[in-house]
Amino acid sequence: MNLSRLAQSLGQSATLKLNEIANNLKAEGKPVVHLGGGEPEEKIPRGALEESGKLLDSGFVRYTPTSGTAALKKEIAAYTEKHYGVKPGPRNILVSSGAKQAIYNFLVSVADPGDEVIFPAPYWVSYPEMVRLAYGNPVVVKPREGELLAKAADIEAHITSRTRAILLNSPNNPSGQVYPEDLVRHLVEICEDRGVYLLMDDIYNRLVFDGLKAPSAFAFTKKPLNDSHIVSINGVSKTFSMTGYRIGWSVANEALTQAMVKVQAQVSSCPSALSQAAAAGALAEGDGFVGALRDGLEKKRDVMVAELSRLKKVKLHKPQGTFYSFPDFSAYEKDSAKLSGMLLEKALVVTVPGVEFGLEGHLRLSYCGSEKDIVEGVKRIREILD
Repeated sequence: MNLSRLAQSLGQSATLKLNEIANNLKAEGKPVVHLGGGEPEEKIPRGALEESGKLLDSGFVRYTPTSGTAALKKEIAAYTEKHYGVKPGPRNILVSSGAKQAIYNFLVSVADPGDEVIFPAPYWVSYPEMVRLAYGNPVVVKPREGELLAKAADIEAHITSRTRAILLNSPNNPSGQVYPEDLVRHLVEICEDRGVYLLMDDIYNRLVFDGLKAPSAFAFTKKPLNDSHIVSINGVSKTFSMTGYRIGWSVANEALTQAMVKVQAQVSSCPSALSQAAAAGALAEGDGFVGALRDGLEKKRDVMVAELSRLKKVKLHKPQGTFYSFPDFSAYEKDSAKLSGMLLEKALVVTVPGVEFGLEGHLRLSYCGSEKDIVEGVKRIREILD
């Protein structure tokens, strides 16, 4: 087989691979506990069902404009104004087939071969490979010893003349930590001063606990949107439990957005009309669904924290949002891939190795499933390790 060097260089998504392994084991009838997942178990909002149902009933499900339907853009604009304090116009919004495609559109639009894109560890598993797909160089900033969040000064120290963007995921997958207001403000100032884009991966920004709020980068700029270097990425997958609909979006200045529209037009034409109708229905439904989902996840977070506290040597930064925890298991085994494999083999518990997120010695444990699975899964881990 003649395969490109780029294709051969890419790693497989660890989370998707583990999902496949878990599903195969379950199909074999084995009592697997899946603590590696990233899908809420709640049903989708009623508004999403109703709007997609109306389109199905019409019998006409066709192409949409590349950048998204007017109805969904209207809801995204209202959502952005409410939660970010800035109201984008239609030409500032690009609807994509998931937040992952939105990030890819951005990277292809701003990075030339050899350009650098900075992001702190722990990072979402796809960031390095997505930067490489755009022929860029991923630059990882490690947190200081014993911490899970990098400092703004450390991120700034990695900026060079080839830096095109900084990516920040807050609340963070895998750690559940929220980057503080001072750091976001500092990064906005740095990026505006140096002409570097700041991409905020906000896919979990409404799933924050304990009365906290994820800071919006738009709050720290005085520039109008069309002069701004801030890009916000969001979607319905996590906050509205609609992972299967594959709808995400970006909000950015008009020039960048229209460049991203051209990229998307050549890659996927447009997102699904049916999925866009469902997303518009979910956004129009309001905050009730999100509030109930967040409250349920906060309770599950507390269960996960309580169960992990019973492991003698585990160190844990209490998650502030998302549906992930990122405990440090290095006192048991520093090789996270080895540890994850052993727990799958001996305890039938699926976890994600921390090395996939750029930090060795940790495991990502999800609490978006049932409380029963959380308790049983950590119990099995404890029986093996303690």
